[in-house]
Amino acid sequence: MLGIVTLTKGGLELANLIAKNLQAKVYFKPKPFKETVHSLYKEYDQLLFIMATGIVVRTLAPLLEHKSKDPAVVVMDEKGQHVISLLSGHLGGANQLSVDLAKITSGAPVITTASDVNGLLSVDMLAEKYNLILEDYDAAKEVTAVLVDGGTVEVVGMELREKQYMSDKGDAVLYIGHDRKTYDQPSVQLKPKNLVLSMGCRRNTTVLELNDFAMKSLKIFGYSSNCLVELTSAWIKADEQGLIELSKRLEIPFTTHAKETILGVSGQFEGSEFVQKTLGVPCVSEPCGYLSSQQGQCLIHKRKHNGMTLSLWQRG
Repeated sequence: MLGIVTLTKGGLELANLIAKNLQAKVYFKPKPFKETVHSLYKEYDQLLFIMATGIVVRTLAPLLEHKSKDPAVVVMDEKGQHVISLLSGHLGGANQLSVDLAKITSGAPVITTASDVNGLLSVDMLAEKYNLILEDYDAAKEVTAVLVDGGTVEVVGMELREKQYMSDKGDAVLYIGHDRKTYDQPSVQLKPKNLVLSMGCRRNTTVLELNDFAMKSLKIFGYSSNCLVELTSAWIKADEQGLIELSKRLEIPFTTHAKETILGVSGQFEGSEFVQKTLGVPCVSEPCGYLSSQQGQCLIHKRKHNGMTLSLWQRG
């Protein structure tokens, strides 16, 4: 939802026009101004200010964090003639919002990001388009600068059909994958969201214990929790509160597999007599990961710690 802040009657008329075309809430002469704007900045993903740019810059300056966290901020005059993408043009969507708003007001979108001006797809926007995880924004900026300067980028790990991104050797490298790689040229890594975390545990293991074990394991092997798409376990853990809470913390679904399904693939993995006697299946973590990853690749083989088991899988 869009939050619109304005200070004049002319601005209010324009704000109401925009609110009729887009899902938005209008704030007219909010008081106290600074405190209210600061609150809206944390509440909304997109903000439009119909007022002087200087007022907006001075008010928001103390709140700025990073383009991956800041909301989209657009500023326009009360006639709607100039629609300025001020903050989070790419990831936040301010550039596109400026274009959409300009259509409503018959104004001109003002976009100054170099990649957009040159009709190029920046690394961060490419990551968003292909649902890839970008964690090194400085490296992304460096590679995008190569594009802006007329260079080309070699793509490793995935075929892309985008302007100036190619499979041949380029002036910079874009690596798509989970492995750690280094290059002599400017480079950036994008990570696919395709990892499945499979876990088992003793009854009533806390979410803190599970999370600590999971995060430390991922860190040791160099994988990112941002790439996880599913947490899975055996049928008997469907009501395990720690695992349920962990899935919520990771913001991924929690699934379980039936006994018969696990038995159908368990012969491919190392089993345990204790697990067999207790659950009626020889193993849990690896079969469940194998099933949820759609017979994918095991990246972290079964690890054990304080009654917990874990394995990590990449979907095929």
